[in-house]
Amino acid sequence: MHFALIAAVLTGLTAAAPASLAGTHVLHEKRNGLPVAWKHHSRADRSIVLPVRIGLKQRNLEHGNSFLEDVSDPDSPNFGQHWSAEKVANTFAPLKETSDKTIEWLVASGIGSDRLKHSVGRNWVEFTATVDEAEHLFDTEYHLYQHKESGGYRVACDQYGLPASVRKHVDFVMPTVQLDGLRPVSQTRPAALAPIPITGLTGLKNCSTLITIECLRAIYGIPVGQYNHSGNELGIAEWADYLYLPDLKTFFENFTSPKIPSNVTPEFISIDGGKPSNLTVAQAEEVVESALDFQTSYSIIWPQGIRLYQNGDSVNVDSVGTFNIFLDALDGSYCTYEGGDQPYIDPAYPDPNEGGYTGPLQCGGAPVSNVFSVSYGQIEGALPRFYQERQCHEWMKLALQGVSVIYASGDSGVANRYNSGYNNSCLDSEYSYVETYGARFSPSFPVNCPYITAVGATTLLNDSIFGGEQAVNDPDGLLSFYSGGGFSNIFERPSWQEAAVSNYLDKYSPNYTESVFNHSGRGFPDVSALGLNLATVWLGKTYGVGGTSASAPIFASIVTLLNEERLQQGKGPIGFLNPTIYKHPEMFNDVTVGSNPGCGTQGFPASPGWDPVTGMGTPKYEKMREVFCSLP
Repeated sequence: MHFALIAAVLTGLTAAAPASLAGTHVLHEKRNGLPVAWKHHSRADRSIVLPVRIGLKQRNLEHGNSFLEDVSDPDSPNFGQHWSAEKVANTFAPLKETSDKTIEWLVASGIGSDRLKHSVGRNWVEFTATVDEAEHLFDTEYHLYQHKESGGYRVACDQYGLPASVRKHVDFVMPTVQLDGLRPVSQTRPAALAPIPITGLTGLKNCSTLITIECLRAIYGIPVGQYNHSGNELGIAEWADYLYLPDLKTFFENFTSPKIPSNVTPEFISIDGGKPSNLTVAQAEEVVESALDFQTSYSIIWPQGIRLYQNGDSVNVDSVGTFNIFLDALDGSYCTYEGGDQPYIDPAYPDPNEGGYTGPLQCGGAPVSNVFSVSYGQIEGALPRFYQERQCHEWMKLALQGVSVIYASGDSGVANRYNSGYNNSCLDSEYSYVETYGARFSPSFPVNCPYITAVGATTLLNDSIFGGEQAVNDPDGLLSFYSGGGFSNIFERPSWQEAAVSNYLDKYSPNYTESVFNHSGRGFPDVSALGLNLATVWLGKTYGVGGTSASAPIFASIVTLLNEERLQQGKGPIGFLNPTIYKHPEMFNDVTVGSNPGCGTQGFPASPGWDPVTGMGTPKYEKMREVFCSLP
């Protein structure tokens, strides 16, 4: 159908664009190197039809940070006065001139107006074009790239340009330089571990072997949940993993106190063909991520419930998909926000693949939780800068509406990983994503975004619940991983973090030069929590599972409990956490032992105050309650 449409229009192409409209093309985006997970295959056939999307620049994004600080800084008189979705949409809508100038150029360049689709919010322009047309429009060459592990192909280019007169109106174009998708953060595979007896390890005597809810309550002062305000359900997003319900029942019966009824299940929210939790045992062999997320969270927040946001049909998900289909379902305007989903990064729906989801892309309609916990990530160096900036702006929009977004910081220290768990992929001097030979630290996305609260991982110091914590450091064990942390090469350090991070760089940071990490970048993680030996039932057996994938739901669950207490007082949810986190270090147990090696170095050391291994430290519930419940 697309070929027929293109053929019909090609017979009536207009003349080449006049110089006043086209002008000289200026480089807009360039990929400095090929991500290690991909290899060049061949030149793209010029007749291939591409779904082209042009993201248009929006207004007021430069003010987004000040807008957010106004409602999230604990010293602001407007703290907690979160924005409505309508106010957010109206504030950031693009200028009419931006859309008009872009369309004028396309039409003058031979893309007939009858081929163009414009979003309701006028945030993007979409059309289909052959590779030949796209190469002329964007002054580039398209190639086929093959994924080394899956064998799948993508059409992409190494760089592209836009006319100078148009470039100022355009944020990015897709498909162009993007290739990589997202993957689960957790490195831990229970199949490599020895199961632990399912009974006999509760209480406080065995916390060095297995972290249970009793251990968490003793270490962090977490109270037993009392409330379950409607609308305050914790949101947990999953992509590749599916929750195996029989394990949830077994966990409730053996590792919750007070015991959660065995028939309790999360509210299931299917996004773009997300499948319900009715797995067979064979299918459940790959679902440890969701088991860890839900079992840990339920034990903390009950009687409050959880919403399971199951994203994608598991068919049309290369590298298990991206965050954008999740954002689409939460906010319909995001489907058209600066280009919204991006072909060749984001899965397209309806899905033509066998067994795929045949409905339309979901735009809005999903309930929005006050707190989200996500244990998936991508690699900053493997994604286009504009793509990351656009999505970071969307997290800012959710924060303006009072949503706390909690992400695991990663399990590879200052390095990163690709494919099936390779754990020491770093960057070269050009910030390209390379394998073991890069010497530059490799930050993760989206924890590099300042509007995310990133959570690192700790473990017990001296195997005692009364002896403090240290950064996770298990290089020789089966769980070999390190707390992800570092500094973004894309996002600048936000004001609310400046004093804490500058203190670390001045007093404790190793003498790494700018060629190793960006000294002025956004530092992460922001906080941390236990991330080793968390009690998890998987396929009917108990394991001590670890990773920042364990730490993130612990912290998100604590924030959910704090929101319960604020709602009980007649107040609203906390919303964006980070300004308060950095202004109130007394809310955290300072972690000063450990480091996060990678890229041929020892990484960063933990230190007094904030550090890029454990952030501000681990939670002290009573102090957090004192601070957050005293705010308006």
